Amino acid sequence: MEPTAGDTARADFIARLTAIPGSAQVEERGDGLWISAPHLDVEAMAREMKTLGCRLATMTGLARDDGETTIIYHYARGHDVINFKTATSGNAVRSIAPLVRPASWIEREIHDFFSVDFIGHPNLIPLIRPAELKQGFFRDPDPGSTTPEKP
Repeated sequence: MEPTAGDTARADFIARLTAIPGSAQVEERGDGLWISAPHLDVEAMAREMKTLGCRLATMTGLARDDGETTIIYHYARGHDVINFKTATSGNAVRSIAPLVRPASWIEREIHDFFSVDFIGHPNLIPLIRPAELKQGFFRDPDPGSTTPEKP
């Protein structure tokens, strides 16, 4: 069977994803395309995704036992969901906020919760963390109470 124009376009799209520096093979799952790339150049990813007409939907941070943080960048293009899974090094990763404005808020949130340093972020100040909680409180197995004491 000959490939259709849609098949060729999808194959070209996937080839562009794997060509991003530090990227890896694309895995097609029921919930979208997944690229697990521990050494992903996130700035190159952000530029290429913008070129491909993808929009950043959100980002996810997950604390790891080794003190690093898994970062998942979730993009959307039409009916496709594209997920890049990478990890911090020294609990830091380059910021994509200068390239993708909506990332600013999400990076600040991940910074509050997991103490990730987003290098190059234009305004990495606390976003939603109450003053009584320390930075990176999702990493602490006993983060303490957020309930204020009664007078």
